[in-house]
Amino acid sequence: MCGACCKRAPELELGEAAALADMFVLRLMLRIYSLPRALGDIVTDLSRAEASAEFYETKRLLGQFAAAAWPAKVRRADRVVEYVQYLSLSVLPLDLGSGRCPMLENAQCSIYARRPLSCRAVPLHYSRPACAAARDLDAFVATPGFLCSVGTEAPLVIAADAIVDPAIRAARDHALARAQSDRRWKAAIVTAMKAQQHGLPSPREVEAKAAAGALTAPMLGAWRVAVAAGLLDPVEAERLLAVQGDLIGQHLLRPELSADLAATLAPMQRAYRKALAG
Repeated sequence: MCGACCKRAPELELGEAAALADMFVLRLMLRIYSLPRALGDIVTDLSRAEASAEFYETKRLLGQFAAAAWPAKVRRADRVVEYVQYLSLSVLPLDLGSGRCPMLENAQCSIYARRPLSCRAVPLHYSRPACAAARDLDAFVATPGFLCSVGTEAPLVIAADAIVDPAIRAARDHALARAQSDRRWKAAIVTAMKAQQHGLPSPREVEAKAAAGALTAPMLGAWRVAVAAGLLDPVEAERLLAVQGDLIGQHLLRPELSADLAATLAPMQRAYRKALAG
């Protein structure tokens, strides 16, 4: 409960965005993950059995969470390695310059009952393979500045190489169910990206930015796609646009707002106002 790991706003699944639209200024995040097609092309210091388990579970999870996948080839030394590129679509709240999650107050989460699945899964993110949980947990608690309780009084998280914490297990299950229910929306967004509709970047633009990290786009485009695909009621969409517009307006009135952040928020506010007026 030190709050140290809340150093930025949490990543959300698409279907979680509506429930937190009154809390966070939302952006669609597009990111490419690459995985070699063959296990033999994985470079790791794990044993063959460990590497195999992690490879196939990572492949399964990427397939469940990704919006699209396509083959790619990369030259490594004197040969060409075949990869699969996975397009990830999620929601990332805008960084408001505080260096921490804006919902963190006095080192405590102010929306704990409503916190997203990524927070509920801490310290083991649901998109990571369960077979790597022990290694992930060790790395998490060893992070400088984190004050995790690791004594005998701490709740048991892993036993016999399996995740046993009920809250983390539930978060992982709910995240997979959410990914399944978001599948049609993600597919509709990919279609709109290919057609360069609703202000969304093309898959090629996302791929070109992959080496530098994720690409973000207005959440407005994602909601427009959902309405066009019949996945979001137009009345509910209008409510979401109004809520986001109001929240952006509140942030623009903050006296400590930086010029750079104001330059980011002002066009977003105009876009939401235009969408509501239209």
